[in-house]
Amino acid sequence: MGRFSKLERETQDALARQKALDEKSRELPSAPPPKVEEYDASYYIEKGDESFFFGNFKEALQFYSHALQMDNSGFYPWMAQIYCLIEMGQYKEADLWTGRALEMFPEDSSLLSLRAMMYAHRGMYKRALNTTDYAISRQGANAHSYIARGYVLLVAENKNANFCFTKAMELAGSSDWKIPMRIGLIYFKNRKYSRALEFLLMACALNVTNYYLWHHLGQCYMKLGFTKKAMDSFQHAMEQNSDYVPAKEAFEKLTDSSLFSRLFHRLVSVIR
Repeated sequence: MGRFSKLERETQDALARQKALDEKSRELPSAPPPKVEEYDASYYIEKGDESFFFGNFKEALQFYSHALQMDNSGFYPWMAQIYCLIEMGQYKEADLWTGRALEMFPEDSSLLSLRAMMYAHRGMYKRALNTTDYAISRQGANAHSYIARGYVLLVAENKNANFCFTKAMELAGSSDWKIPMRIGLIYFKNRKYSRALEFLLMACALNVTNYYLWHHLGQCYMKLGFTKKAMDSFQHAMEQNSDYVPAKEAFEKLTDSSLFSRLFHRLVSVIR
C-alpha cells in the first residue's frame, strides 16, 4: 500500500511541475507568426524595368503581367508589356494588347502612339502618322509619345525623325538614361549606327553599370569600323557582368579578327 502511495505522490508532483511550467510559458510573450512577404504592383513594375533595361524581355514581360494582375488601373505596365512584345518581335500580340490597353485608356497619348507603331510596322505609314498627330495633340503627351512618332518617321524614311527624338529627350530631362537608351536601340535596329551611337553614349554616361548598354555601344562601334573602341566597350560590359555571353563572344571574335589582321599584314610586309 505504501508503495502505491509513493507512486501516487510522484505522479502528483510531476503534474504540479508541468502545471507550473505551463503557467510560466503563458506569461512569456508568444513568438510572432512567420512574416509573409507581400509585394504590390509597383514592386513588380520595378522588377520589370530592371529586366527590360538589361535586355531580359521575356522575364520583364512576366513581371509586368504580374503587376497588371494585381492592379491594372495605371497605363505604365500596359505600355511596358507592349514594349516587351515589340522587342521580342511579337507584333501581333503587341497589337492585341495595345487594343486592350486602349479600351482602358482610350485617350492615353503613349498607348495611342504605340498603336501608331503597330501601323508603321505593317507599312500603314499615313495612318500611323495621323495616329501620332492625334496622340501628341492629347493632353499629357510625353517622351514616349515623341519616341513613337520618331519611330514612325524613321521607318517611313522621313528625315524629321531625329527632331521627334530630340523632343523626347527634352521632355524626359537630362538625368533620364532610359529615354536615350530606347532611342538608341530604335536607331540600332534600323541600322542607323551613327545615330544609335549618339544616343547610347548619352545613356552610358548616365548609367555606367548597364552591361546591356555597353554591349550595344560596342556593336555600334564595330559596325562603324572602330575596332579598338568596340573592344573597350565589350570589355566594359564584361566588367559589369562577367557572365554576359554576347559581350564575351563579341570581344573574342574581335580579338581573333584583330590578331589575324596583324598577322596577315606582317606576312604581307615580309613577302614584299
